[in-house]
Amino acid sequence: MFAFPLGAVQFTVFGNTKKALTSMVGNTSGGGITGTAVAVASSACASLASCAVGVPQEILKQRLVTKIYPDFGTAVRTIWKNEGLKGFYVGWGPTVTRNLPYVVITFTTFNHWKTHELKRLENKNLDTRTALRFGMGAALIGCLATQPLDVIKTRMMTQAASNLQPYSSPLNCMKDIIATEGVGAFLAGLPPRVAYISPLWGAQFLLNEKITRTLGKMNYKGQLDKIVRGPAPGPGRSAWVKHNGVVWTVGVPKGRERNADINTQTKLTLASIDQRLAQAGTDKSKIIEATVFLTNMKEFKGFDKEWKAWLPEGTGASRATVGVSALANNDKVEIKVTVAA
Repeated sequence: MFAFPLGAVQFTVFGNTKKALTSMVGNTSGGGITGTAVAVASSACASLASCAVGVPQEILKQRLVTKIYPDFGTAVRTIWKNEGLKGFYVGWGPTVTRNLPYVVITFTTFNHWKTHELKRLENKNLDTRTALRFGMGAALIGCLATQPLDVIKTRMMTQAASNLQPYSSPLNCMKDIIATEGVGAFLAGLPPRVAYISPLWGAQFLLNEKITRTLGKMNYKGQLDKIVRGPAPGPGRSAWVKHNGVVWTVGVPKGRERNADINTQTKLTLASIDQRLAQAGTDKSKIIEATVFLTNMKEFKGFDKEWKAWLPEGTGASRATVGVSALANNDKVEIKVTVAA
């Protein structure tokens, strides 16, 4: 009953954390060590968040399955009366110990496979069958790696409500199982666990991919309808226009002296571009394309000198220079740029 809401918590935290970390370290779509580190950190956060809301439901599930309580209502009332809030978090330590590596292994494995598959296919999304296959495979690997921890977690959760002496720690539980039942006991329940978890996680990864893709399309369509315009310097004009993550603007040598040379006019033109980009919420470091209009192509070197000095080191644009017979106000230069928002 709680599996999919709990999955929603995990996927939401994973996605948002990954997005935040990626914005700090740069694009990780190519995978590598950085991409893996981001996936590991994001999945760890997802695991802790899911434990905060998942441990209470796991307590109830385990005690109902083992018939310690007859029904859900009785279980909630009895635990609250006899143990208080902390009763719903019995086994928090071993649960985190089990869930953290399980979620990290599962999410990181899926993310690794997905990254390489999208890179191989040069695509943006996984198809339904591949998402299901990768999800089930990642969950299977997670199950195999964390099965002993799951046994310890389950024993501690159920022992606390039985007539037996509660385990003092996960280590005490592990030693007792080895001493009384042998190492093979840590594999108890593996087949049904795999049969339950692998398809469940496969379905969750599949749904996450489909929902993410659907929401992405909806957001894109919403952006298509949203055009933001800057101040109007004149009828039928905008200082800048922003649409779908892109800004367009034009710079002119505003306030120049009458006989200003090409270098001075270029500096003023670029300064006006800086001002307009700032108004639009971006800057020249994100420049994509530029079209330069010059009334005298013999003055290209003077313009180019100022252009190179203006751009940050390592930044370049797809640039074209066009010679024209005249510009408004007898200006020598006018520059149109396209910049990412």
